[in-house]
Amino acid sequence: MKKSLFSIALFIGFLFPAFLSAQDIIVKKDGKEIRAKIIELGVAEVKYHKFDQPDGPVYAEEKENIQKIIFQDGHTEFYGAARMDEATAFEGQKKGALKISFLGPLLGYTNILYERNIKPGRSYEFKASIIGLGKETGENPRGFIGSAAYKFYKKPDFYAANFKRTHILQGGYFKPELFLGSTSYDGWEYNSSGQGTQKRISNVAGGFLLNVGKQWVVDNAFVFDMAFGLGYGAGTSTRAIYVWSDNNVGLAASVTMNIGLTTK
Repeated sequence: MKKSLFSIALFIGFLFPAFLSAQDIIVKKDGKEIRAKIIELGVAEVKYHKFDQPDGPVYAEEKENIQKIIFQDGHTEFYGAARMDEATAFEGQKKGALKISFLGPLLGYTNILYERNIKPGRSYEFKASIIGLGKETGENPRGFIGSAAYKFYKKPDFYAANFKRTHILQGGYFKPELFLGSTSYDGWEYNSSGQGTQKRISNVAGGFLLNVGKQWVVDNAFVFDMAFGLGYGAGTSTRAIYVWSDNNVGLAASVTMNIGLTTK
């Protein structure tokens, strides 16, 4: 009799781990775990039986509330922001972008930008502003302003249906930017009696901006980027980055709308 009881206990001991592993575990974003038997993975929700009620009612949980599901075979599937810092979530996506100002040429300048992703949520960006490359204006501006920036992307954007991050370069961002350059334009110089003489005015402009913007990437190929920046600057620039300082420290601002292509 004792031998029979021992054999039964041993059999249950072997069976118990397999019993536990046969369940799916739904981990919600608030940390709560649901032990379940999943019967359907829908576009927007997951349907399941409670594990201890396999013939009971069918429950549904919105995917937007789920962090991950650990399936009975050990496979784990992530949802929502659970993978926002995992580079593997963006495999196969291009991590660079070459962009050009969309409306700049109509205002007398052209911006050329290159952005490179470092890791999810972080990129660096360089910009060359060629003043005078565009429609001629009355001031006949000429010059060059270079800038370097670091982009902090906010929580990644997801498609509402399948919660897949659209692209590693897509989303709203905050971008500190340093700039320095030299500009010249036709202006007037006035003497003490108020008489003006037209002359070529040259100066150096530099400073920093704090930008906020958003970037979209379509089909891992096309880029559209919009941003607004405000900060401090010295010198004078009336194109690309606008600096109003009269050669003292003053206000600097920029509005950008860029289009481009992704690069490897």
